[in-house]
Amino acid sequence: MPPRSQEEHQAMSITDHPDIDDVELAAQEDRPLRPGRYRVSFALDSMDYRPIVLDDPVPLGRQILKAAGIKDIDGHSLFVITPEGDFEDVRADEDIDLRDRVAHHFVAFSTDPLYRIMLDDSRIVWGKPSIPEAVLRTLAGIGPDKAVFLEVRGGTDKLIEAGSEVDLTAPGVEKFITATVKVTYFFFVNGKRYETDKKKLTGAEIKAMVPGWDPTHDLALEGHGDEPDRTIGDDETVSLDPKHGVRRFSSVPKANFG
Repeated sequence: MPPRSQEEHQAMSITDHPDIDDVELAAQEDRPLRPGRYRVSFALDSMDYRPIVLDDPVPLGRQILKAAGIKDIDGHSLFVITPEGDFEDVRADEDIDLRDRVAHHFVAFSTDPLYRIMLDDSRIVWGKPSIPEAVLRTLAGIGPDKAVFLEVRGGTDKLIEAGSEVDLTAPGVEKFITATVKVTYFFFVNGKRYETDKKKLTGAEIKAMVPGWDPTHDLALEGHGDEPDRTIGDDETVSLDPKHGVRRFSSVPKANFG
């Protein structure tokens, strides 16, 4: 086996050394911290966490910044993220007790001013004039079935589009909320629009949605471009994903189609 590089040895000292206990893991296992040194997660001007190791179970804010390699202590603002998702300010001379196992994610910002917003019931601090939608999703801990909205008092809440950023300097930017997003797919039969929350439907399911469907007729799918129209059997599944284009069907007498 080839000798490990200096970077690999440094990574091992953070992740594998027997005298380093992971504070988050201790919390998950509901056990007290072991004596030694303590690993926590740290991010600078982002939510890109990396591990840092602390020698003291009750470190000062300046010790946390120093462990993260930050020399300009006074030029940075440090926050600890609580289990409720709040950003709580940690002063340079303030101590944080790791032994209660709730403090293990720290975020520092090197910029000024700081922007304070609400995300559901959590108090968030951000050090840049805009915040990515992806960061809001990460902070909210939501899956693909939910989305982030900017709350608009007295109006319609604004969906924060995937991949976009929100200008925190804009008037009225105060609170974001998360909610389940209902995806609607649509298609046409004989020129009439129908909607469903299903991404795929069988021929029989499409027919069942059409009032008074004539059982002596077939369901025909309109071809795209040079593609010919074709009959959709009752058991055949048709994708309504928009990437396939708008699906248009028609009712065609069995004897006259094909």
